[in-house]
Amino acid sequence: MKVIINKNQQKINFKNHVGTIIMIAQQKAEAGYDRFSYPIPYGQGINLENLINAVEKQTEQSVYAFCRNGIIKFRIRD
Repeated sequence: MKVIINKNQQKINFKNHVGTIIMIAQQKAEAGYDRFSYPIPYGQGINLENLINAVEKQTEQSVYAFCRNGIIKFRIRD
């Protein structure tokens, strides 16, 4: 059996996760929170380091993250 990987769908999933994380960060910042968690997206071909770097780059380093116990922990800078 041949396994077919749809690279375009992986890119779409990656962008969706980045957008979702940024949206959550905006909502948390408006509510006065400075941290939040996001589950690691398993089984979607997403590199965790690239995901974190993309979020940090798009938020101009105002949101940064580290991974612990299967969860990505994000912090929002003032």
